[in-house]
Amino acid sequence: MVEFIIDDPAYGDDEKLAVAVGLSITFRQALVKARPSREALEAAKESVWGALLISPCPPNLPCFNDVEKAVDHSEIFSTPVGYEGPTPAVTRRRVSTFNKHYMKPWRWAREGEKPEVGHRLLPLMACLFRELKTLDAVPIVVSDVRLQPNTTPPPDYMVVPTSHAVSEVAEIVDVYLPPLKAGALALGILTGGYKAGPVVALVKTRDYATQRLIEMGGYAVVLDEPGDPCNLFRSRVAGYSYEKRLYTVNPALCDKCGDCLKTACPAIAPSHAGAPQILPTCTGCGACALVCTRGAIQ
Repeated sequence: MVEFIIDDPAYGDDEKLAVAVGLSITFRQALVKARPSREALEAAKESVWGALLISPCPPNLPCFNDVEKAVDHSEIFSTPVGYEGPTPAVTRRRVSTFNKHYMKPWRWAREGEKPEVGHRLLPLMACLFRELKTLDAVPIVVSDVRLQPNTTPPPDYMVVPTSHAVSEVAEIVDVYLPPLKAGALALGILTGGYKAGPVVALVKTRDYATQRLIEMGGYAVVLDEPGDPCNLFRSRVAGYSYEKRLYTVNPALCDKCGDCLKTACPAIAPSHAGAPQILPTCTGCGACALVCTRGAIQ
């Protein structure tokens, strides 16, 4: 038996697979009835924790007609498998959980864009860092875009929902599996009953999966719509736009907490006095000001 069968005709084949992957990365067991693209299958191959069965059997995957053998193989080897037996019974038997570094660093997020001065994503990641860092919860941020962190954290072997103090704002994104869409992945996480923290999707455009995510209690930042992602938890859905301007540091207000340096922006650095200094290369994106809760960068 499995816990979920994903076969809603409202979604495309790759979207169905993404919903099933969202279930799998939170330790749920899913059967998806779809013919996903080769690129989507590749993204799913290293993303399995709970069992992921695909019907009909895709090429180059183990194929089973016994559901229990399929489930066991998928979980033992952390791989999707094909299944072409009878439609199995559905029984919910697990608790949804998540650990972003379970067994290996960045298990569900790979690659991304290199951070640079004025990168368009820095203010977005800074907003999310500010909003999420004070939560007594384990949020999951699923994204269609990602900045590549400079650090490699150690693997974690705790299976309970576990979050980590981030050393730079790029680490905010927990799941990045292109071409699997963030909205559908996040929808799978919510469908599985994840309750340890908010589920946030950063999506390139608003689609049906994103709308369903919001209706089920998730949050979404829609990157091709204007808006302020720092208001996300007050409005549930937000766009993303920002205004460039000149910023200065007021040393009298700075307590040298170091949060502004977590942007990993090359245009801000510590001074000899300990307070940060904004370098002439600054383009005014405002990421450092967004993470400064002391009001020292204005």
